[in-house]
Amino acid sequence: MKRRSLRTFATAALLVCTLLPFGSALAIGDFGPDTCAEGFVWREACGPSDHVCVTPNIRTQAAQDNVQAASRRQPGGGPFGPDTCKQGFVWREACGPSDHVCVPPATRLEAAADNNQASHRLKYPVCQQYAQAAVAANQQNLAKHCRFNGPRWQSDFQVHFKWCLNIGAQPPIQETNARNQQLAACSQPQTCAHCNDGSCQCGIGSKDQLCTGHGGNDPSIGCVQQP
Repeated sequence: MKRRSLRTFATAALLVCTLLPFGSALAIGDFGPDTCAEGFVWREACGPSDHVCVTPNIRTQAAQDNVQAASRRQPGGGPFGPDTCKQGFVWREACGPSDHVCVPPATRLEAAADNNQASHRLKYPVCQQYAQAAVAANQQNLAKHCRFNGPRWQSDFQVHFKWCLNIGAQPPIQETNARNQQLAACSQPQTCAHCNDGSCQCGIGSKDQLCTGHGGNDPSIGCVQQP
């Protein structure tokens, strides 16, 4: 993550997290990172996995559209196959191009608008962003063979999210900073040294520094970092 983006995320995280009373997430975080803000519910237009947050009337409308789907299709199909809609209806596409429930054009526009607003209607957007960034950082760690490990370096979104919910405002910012600093160091050209204990040590610094604690550097033999 670039430093500029990091500063932007850190500032946003601090501002939003300070507005959340410490521990408030514990009572209502059971729905996970997709928990909706007050006044919104999951749309579930395409099934229980459709977690776009919408107003209750939109959820009700989506369920009604699903019930009427068959009656709005052109009998015998048409130019778009068996799911061709009758005149005056279009595919909803709320959950992507495969959502062929036929709805009025205004409903399709509403679904697209709800999708665009989805991230702004979440109860815990900061912790969701934190967890996404943590998972992305570990993907870079693995791709660059940085070999970082421990609780900070894992790809389990839920672990990062739940930790963020219960820790307060500052620690997530500090963790994000620490990850980015480690990744930045890993991205720099690394030196590899063959040490007198037979090991090959790679990292940032001189060969003598890398072999500290490994019997010193043996310059007669070279080595390279293994992926």
